[in-house]
Amino acid sequence: MAEKKTPAAEPDYSSFRKVHKVEVKHEHTFKFTKKAAALIVLVVILIACGITGYVLTSNNDGYSVKVSDNKKLITGDVTITKQGYFENMLKSSGAQKIVDDAYNGIVNKLIPTSKYQSDIDKIVKSKEKEYASYMGSLKSYATTMGYSSVSAFEKASVIPEAKQEVLKKKYFTDNYNSVIKKYKVSYIKAITVSKESEAIKLIKQATDEKAFNKLMKNKTYKSNATDYKMVTTKTSTSTLNKSIKAKLGEFSAMSKDGVYKTAIRQSSNKFVVVYVYNTDKTANKDKIITALTNLSDTSSDVEVYYLNKYKFTVYDKKLKAAIKKINKNYIKD
Repeated sequence: MAEKKTPAAEPDYSSFRKVHKVEVKHEHTFKFTKKAAALIVLVVILIACGITGYVLTSNNDGYSVKVSDNKKLITGDVTITKQGYFENMLKSSGAQKIVDDAYNGIVNKLIPTSKYQSDIDKIVKSKEKEYASYMGSLKSYATTMGYSSVSAFEKASVIPEAKQEVLKKKYFTDNYNSVIKKYKVSYIKAITVSKESEAIKLIKQATDEKAFNKLMKNKTYKSNATDYKMVTTKTSTSTLNKSIKAKLGEFSAMSKDGVYKTAIRQSSNKFVVVYVYNTDKTANKDKIITALTNLSDTSSDVEVYYLNKYKFTVYDKKLKAAIKKINKNYIKD
């Protein structure tokens, strides 16, 4: 949810219509608004300095949450009960909506605008510049995304995204030492060669970073030399060879910059010489926190941390199953 989000597409009700369609006159239709969402959930309850939870109140099979006037007919090109439409909305997007609302409730509690205004404004400005570049203007982008105005887009999407990013950075700051170990954060450069003997020779020559950089620029090795910069357990094996990735724990534990002690054999029988740098995690704290915050793959971990911390749970079995399908760790059993 720290990644850029766009409004969900309208659910496909074609199969639902095949069952319920009749010829009727057009009247007001039911929309899945914030008020409707409130019928599903108990709002995040703020008590003293904490948040007690975000809870659905049922434990029967099927969707047991109800809307008021649930037997009232909704008419348009279909005729269904209000409850029927509501449950179809739950099936289509209810699980994600509930998670989003719960998490945003936590974000709003922990990141009050009054305290983090400058941080939020900075991110909002950056995001709006990015969005404007897609369509020529922010207004065009907001309209394309289905919003009536720029302010509506900011309120519903841009500002919540910015606040989530601020919380994400706060998480990495508050839990810095543990996340370094969890993600095995390392900065590495590497040279790949065909023979182990050649790799051993390079290890001996790489007496410091300056020497290693010189080897990387050498025409013999240049095409097979890479500065990966920061890598973590989240780094894809399509980017970082799995044989190198398997050594992240050792790289991250190094207390001094330097060449890794042995050549790493790849499945292709080539050999990699790795130079580890930025090993002083204290001196590089700001740089590492910024890099971790910018990793989209870490967003769900942050969401899980706070949803679990504030005991997010759902008692409606179908909704709970749908939420766990999105991420099995969102709810603790």
